[in-house]
Amino acid sequence: MITVLLLTIIPPLFKSTTTLSILANDHLNIESEFFARDLTQDLMNRKANIIIDKSKETQLLIKEKNKLISYRFKNNKIIKSINGKGNITLLNNVKAMKFQFSENKSLVVNLKIFDKDKTFEKQIHF
Repeated sequence: MITVLLLTIIPPLFKSTTTLSILANDHLNIESEFFARDLTQDLMNRKANIIIDKSKETQLLIKEKNKLISYRFKNNKIIKSINGKGNITLLNNVKAMKFQFSENKSLVVNLKIFDKDKTFEKQIHF
């Protein structure tokens, strides 16, 4: 009787742990969505000048009237600073990053993010 009870409980237990494992890796999507939201808010100002460092394409500058916002890739992180002060880490575990302007003048961010033994590629259009 106990054996039958255990055998009926084990399969749903395996299914639930698989689902939880998938959700545990979902943090990469959540972090990249927060990064995209933050960058979108900074790009909303129509009067701002957007400059990409052409030598590396890993730094984005947003110049407003009295404010300079920079996004840069350094030490496997994407870091935001305002007026050269403060370093806000927006994304960790970034293997590579590239800012580009597409043909229709929209901003494209290419990301390679690693987690444990996997590498994920993501492209965000603004």
